[in-house]
Amino acid sequence: MRKNFAKLTALSLTVAMSGSLLAACSSGNTQQNQVAQTQPSASAEVYENGLSKNEKVTLKVGFFMGGYGREWFDYAIKSFTTKYPNVSFDITASADMKNTIQTKIAAGNDNDMFDIFNTAPTSGIVPLAEAGKLEPLDDLFNKKLPDVPDKTVKDMILPGMFESFTRVNGKVYEFTTASSFGGLFYNKTLFEKNGWNQTPRTWAEFNDLLANIKKTGVTPITFPGIHPNYHDWAFGDAKVFELADMKGGADKYIENFKTYTGPQYTSPESIEHWNRLYEMGKKGYFPEGLPALTHTQSQMQVIQGQAAMVSTGSHVENEMKKSTPEDFKWGYMAVPFVENKTQKIWIKSGITNFNYMWAGKPELNKKWSKEFIVWLMTLENQQFAAEKSGALPMRKDLIDNSANVAKLSSSAQAILKYIKETEARTYKAHRTVSISDPNMVKATKVRDEAITKIVLGKQDPKPMLEEAEALLQQAVKAQKK
Repeated sequence: MRKNFAKLTALSLTVAMSGSLLAACSSGNTQQNQVAQTQPSASAEVYENGLSKNEKVTLKVGFFMGGYGREWFDYAIKSFTTKYPNVSFDITASADMKNTIQTKIAAGNDNDMFDIFNTAPTSGIVPLAEAGKLEPLDDLFNKKLPDVPDKTVKDMILPGMFESFTRVNGKVYEFTTASSFGGLFYNKTLFEKNGWNQTPRTWAEFNDLLANIKKTGVTPITFPGIHPNYHDWAFGDAKVFELADMKGGADKYIENFKTYTGPQYTSPESIEHWNRLYEMGKKGYFPEGLPALTHTQSQMQVIQGQAAMVSTGSHVENEMKKSTPEDFKWGYMAVPFVENKTQKIWIKSGITNFNYMWAGKPELNKKWSKEFIVWLMTLENQQFAAEKSGALPMRKDLIDNSANVAKLSSSAQAILKYIKETEARTYKAHRTVSISDPNMVKATKVRDEAITKIVLGKQDPKPMLEEAEALLQQAVKAQKK
């Protein structure tokens, strides 16, 4: 662990030198921002969470300014500090927060580091977690929710989300408070006009849908060939897990996936997955111009009626809002690889609005930081974030409230309705080990360069899978040395 962190620090020196002025300016007078680790007296007033009402604490937050903005975050802070007036926040917001955090890591000053930050540094979280620099957050799942005091966080999050949290050596260091989902997004009005099946529940029904769409002269499915990994939103690892689940072996398959144990590209499930895409390609279900499409161009094909569906994520409505007619309604479906309706459809889930905590902070700061993260999980904050930023909720009870769901975007409504009606399994594919050998990158490149050819029916996937597997296994072997 010490060696891992030493490597991380060495890699960060260049960033640290370039950001030394920033680090110096932000580290001044740090003692005022830390709280003495004294225990409240027996007679001190305490909140229902057991923390003192009298001890003042300032939490330093590093906030990445991304597509979701910060209105939802400021809203949560306002209500939190109203309830807990002894807590205040010192927020540093930046679109370049990854490098800011990396600079602070290189400086090695715990006092100057953020208590909470919402994006990983440029080096990622695995080496930090292994070095003991990040605070484990598993206990948050068992915390009682402020607005549902008889329920824990784990009780109230969407099915499959608990398993989707990234873990390093079995522990959670990255706690999310919002979700996102991948699949096929479509023009709901176009589907209704043509009487197309909006909820195919089996692989056979899905193929019937594609054939019916193609008969009308509309391309059934599109995605950006320039960014071929976009196929993953609808056809990625979640579909491989679905195939494993159909055979009763999803848990074992996913565990092997996380640790790169055994064949990855050439597992029976992976081979079947790619063969299905190849067969779709030979039937002409993707556009011939696919290799030249950008993500916005492919999404515009759906808006303009040139393509029926696009493989993308739940960010699509917000991303395309300036190009979408006011009366346009997004529909959503997952690709069912299952053979019968009793089997579970799997959906690629993403988790977003991350929270990380620095381990080298006073215990009182860490306790209040955890209280705030749980505060972000209240239904009020989940609803506000969903409406204002487009971030989908983690709370499953929001889906059960039709009035609240009706306030969300059309794509969000479609996704939540689909998950509820089909009882689909949402899951985020993630690895629990990190491999830095160059052959890992080469394996991914071999796959990515073949994707468009496979889905156009122009390349049998088998040679690609065998080449990528050989490279991956070389990388795994090198990592073990």
